[in-house]
Amino acid sequence: MSPVDCMPRADRILLVLPSLERGGGERVLLQLARSFLAAGREVHLAVLLGGGPLRGEVPDTAVLHELIPAGHARGFALAWHAFPKLVSLMRTMRPDAVLSTMTGTNLLTVLACVSARTGSRLVLREAASLVNVNSSLKLLTMRWLYPRADEMVAVSAGIAQELGRLHVAEDRIHVIHNPVDAEKLRRLVVDGLPLNLRDKTPYIVSIGRLAEQKDQQTLLKAYALSPLRETHRLVIVGEGSQRPYLEQLGRDLGIDDRLLLLGAMDNPYPVLAGASLHVLSSRWEGYPNVLLEALALGVPVVSTDCPHGPRELLDNGRYGQLTPVADADALACAMAAELAQPCSGRDRVLESHDQGTIASRYLSLLDGP
Repeated sequence: MSPVDCMPRADRILLVLPSLERGGGERVLLQLARSFLAAGREVHLAVLLGGGPLRGEVPDTAVLHELIPAGHARGFALAWHAFPKLVSLMRTMRPDAVLSTMTGTNLLTVLACVSARTGSRLVLREAASLVNVNSSLKLLTMRWLYPRADEMVAVSAGIAQELGRLHVAEDRIHVIHNPVDAEKLRRLVVDGLPLNLRDKTPYIVSIGRLAEQKDQQTLLKAYALSPLRETHRLVIVGEGSQRPYLEQLGRDLGIDDRLLLLGAMDNPYPVLAGASLHVLSSRWEGYPNVLLEALALGVPVVSTDCPHGPRELLDNGRYGQLTPVADADALACAMAAELAQPCSGRDRVLESHDQGTIASRYLSLLDGP
């Protein structure tokens, strides 16, 4: 038997997700599932909460396990009811390796692996900054449970540094950026624009939850300061608690007739592809997929230089303008500058985020030494 034949291989892989909602983490794991299947692996997806708009994107040859029916309460109640089902699933299918994403789901998955005692190799993917952790108990739990994983994937160098503060050994932390499937994005674009964007008026777009983290208020102020308000509409795709505030702010700034809040969309890519520019105004991130998706569709980007990800993804501003966080004047200038002379070199960005290469890196961690 050759040395290659003796190398460990995770033939049966369990991916654990909180749900199949529209989040970036969910989309990444579905991409990885397709790549793992193409590599000849058996793939199971354990989704804590069933249903969701991404359910139709689960590959036909993957086995979907919806642990709790759609409509169940979320948070601790969901974790409490999903935990014994996840343990039972692990004992029944006995996966060679488990890959989990999102902080709460990661913690639950560590506990389930410990309880199931199947000897499965455990890899956790962390995409959220510790800024998101507003509970000292949750932070203590992360410090207790994260070091129990065999390997940790950080989606950016900044997240990797934060994981080091959780007492995870440095040699078990691996920076793996998110993959992008440019061909799939281009296929999704053919759905066409919504009716209220078909009048050929050029527009600037921002895609993200209407939440404090995304700081769309600074974007609205920057747009109001910019001469672009005379030539471009401002379109925001997303939903959230900040919507009433943003609607009122638009009226106060006198841009409500140029502002379009489209709400959440199952397929935002036709809107993204039709934009003259995409703007990310976040206060913090992990590694913003939307910048990558915009570049894949040939749309110039501007982003705040927030922790973490935009500077890393855009190579210090080489592939898109970077501005200080919450600085409306700087953002207004950057938007005009990027539209006047868009940065080039997006092909190099896409090459470094090739889904096949990134899936191979994940598989090497799941397979083990």
